[in-house]
Amino acid sequence: MSLASNFGRDFVVAAPTEIPRGWRPRHFDLPAWGEVLTSRHRDVRGRAMKIFFDVDGVLIDGWHGRPERRKRWDISLQEDLGVDPVALQQVFFCTPTGQFPSLMHACVAGERDLREALAGALPLLGYKGTVEAFVAYWFAKDSNVNRELLELVKRLSRHPEAELYIVTGQEHYRADHLWNALGFREHFRDILYSARVGQLKGTASFFAAINTMLAISPADRPLFFDDQEDVVNLARRAGWDACVFEDVTTVLTHPRLQDLVHSWQHFAP
Repeated sequence: MSLASNFGRDFVVAAPTEIPRGWRPRHFDLPAWGEVLTSRHRDVRGRAMKIFFDVDGVLIDGWHGRPERRKRWDISLQEDLGVDPVALQQVFFCTPTGQFPSLMHACVAGERDLREALAGALPLLGYKGTVEAFVAYWFAKDSNVNRELLELVKRLSRHPEAELYIVTGQEHYRADHLWNALGFREHFRDILYSARVGQLKGTASFFAAINTMLAISPADRPLFFDDQEDVVNLARRAGWDACVFEDVTTVLTHPRLQDLVHSWQHFAP
């Protein structure tokens, strides 16, 4: 069912507002490129292993690359906020016909502001509340942290031979929520996300940009755990040692992490 056939009279996809590469709202407390966030991270550049983790389907147990493993954040959206989740998908998340991407696609690419895009879309769905309340509801429902993996991350983050990063396809507001509200900043050196990089995660240019920003050499071969096989293949072509994440054992049993895993009792939380 196309968006045009159902909303063609009321909903027009506007051309995305130009937002400079790397832009983020001024109030966000997110790290600048290469910023070392806390003094507890030793500067072991040149010998520390870089380990990258995706968010959705890895750190967050919600949306997943495999449909049968997805846990929807909008399951009770109709009852709670009066918004039909199917209509929301069509209006905001699905790619419409024509030359412009979906509104969410444009936000994740860093071309649209999420709240401004929602302000135009939500009234078409009969929503009467504020955009801020809707975003707060969405982010709270989509914050099912993989606690078992997070405990492992906490231990790895304290190891002097490991540098942990988040690599994810996000727009600015949710990235800020992940980093600050969920406390991921306590365990990772940086969050590298599509709207900030200015490239979509499912593109070779996204991984090339991160290689440049972090000065990753072919010898580094950073580890990367992601739930989508096509993304893993792109990362491998960029020189990363990428793996399809199934569960915490994917990390625990990785051959390159065995020395760290066996020694991490000295770096317990």
